[in-house]
Amino acid sequence: MKKLLSLFCLLSAGFIFSQQIEIRDNKFYINDALIYKHEITKTLAANPEALQLYKKSRTKESVGGFLLGAGIGLVVGDVVKGLVSDSDYPSGFTYVGAGLIGVSIPILSGRTRMRDKSIELYNDSVKGNTNSLGYQFDMKVITNSNGIGFNITF
Repeated sequence: MKKLLSLFCLLSAGFIFSQQIEIRDNKFYINDALIYKHEITKTLAANPEALQLYKKSRTKESVGGFLLGAGIGLVVGDVVKGLVSDSDYPSGFTYVGAGLIGVSIPILSGRTRMRDKSIELYNDSVKGNTNSLGYQFDMKVITNSNGIGFNITF
């Protein structure tokens, strides 16, 4: 049993590498497997700084998207109201909608840069770890006066 366990640990240490996140077409891939946005937070949990940046970029995306949608809705609603009724077209709704659209642009502009930085931070943190399984697995070969052995840390 000891030989089988030692052989398994030795082989798994050679085959298991840290998983780096890759972004292609605004989708996340780990080892060429598609990872959804809600699962990426579990992966980034190993690096708290990267997770915080990623959550901040998601918040910017949500708030900016809401403001942009609300602004477009107000402008389109006012245009339709102006076409259908006899009221003056550029009313307050158009100006408020244009203001919301203007505010949403700077909010949305920094989100991709922040997301890319969080992925880069995570990838830099796992680049040095070549033999990891999960978060805290490490295997080393130790030699001393008693002989040769394996040190496995979970």
